[in-house]
Amino acid sequence: MPRLLLTMVIVLFVLIQPVQAQNSISFDQMNLKIWPEYDKPSVLVIMDFFLASDVNLPAKVTVKIPSAAGDPNSVAVRELDGQLYVLDYQIEKSGDWLNVSFTTPYPEIWLEYYDPSIITNNDNRSFTYLWPGDLAVKSFSIEVQQPRTASQMIFEKNMGNGILGSDNLKYFSSNLGAVSENTPFELKMTYIKTDDVLSSSNEITVQASEPLTVQTKGRLPFVQMLPYLIGGLGLILLALGVFWYFQSKTSANNVQTRGSSRKRHAVVIDDEDNIYCHQCGKRAANGDIFCRACGTKLKTEN
Repeated sequence: MPRLLLTMVIVLFVLIQPVQAQNSISFDQMNLKIWPEYDKPSVLVIMDFFLASDVNLPAKVTVKIPSAAGDPNSVAVRELDGQLYVLDYQIEKSGDWLNVSFTTPYPEIWLEYYDPSIITNNDNRSFTYLWPGDLAVKSFSIEVQQPRTASQMIFEKNMGNGILGSDNLKYFSSNLGAVSENTPFELKMTYIKTDDVLSSSNEITVQASEPLTVQTKGRLPFVQMLPYLIGGLGLILLALGVFWYFQSKTSANNVQTRGSSRKRHAVVIDDEDNIYCHQCGKRAANGDIFCRACGTKLKTEN
């Protein structure tokens, strides 16, 4: 009988041990990223969290996500090589939430899901993120990415002025510090967006940040540019005039040279040296003995 009682105690201890481990789960750090309209017309929520150092591994973890999100996009664990590897998980619906449960052998977990709860009213858009507060977090940080073509992003909580990231997207951030268990909170945001272009899309229309006017920095009005235009036109005309002058002078020199050559050639021809046939009167060439026209022997002076 005592042995049977001891066996029942051991079995009961084994059965309740996982529940105790689950209740003792807490996070040392939570890096929450909220990216509206990034690669889908919804909100990409990324939960990058680290289990507390006193949690025994492997550990069974349950994280709540909105039921409207459906199945998570990714549940992964970062192993010793620094790479993320997919984890098997189970889903259980609980009211407005889905309980995503999994067992992790390492402390860093990466969970992604898409929340379709964006409210659109013409160009005005709003979204509210809800943290169920079922788990304690020692250091909770939030980062919100402003959609690429959005403007006037406003938060109900202080999220700073925003800084431009290396991807040319604006990021707002806040460090909430420690968030105790059973402490839910929400983050409301609004922004203006006049198109449906996603932040990850390459089809981005480049637009001027402000209308171009005569006061725009680096832009000269036409009246101020006119003297520069006239000066440039004058230099072009001057260059053409110089070119025309030298071209005309060169042509005149060539004509004069060709005329002088003809004159010198005419001087060589002298009628006194010509010989004419006394019979038909035709002129003979130097060295001829007979007339090339009638054949008469030419009379030459000895």
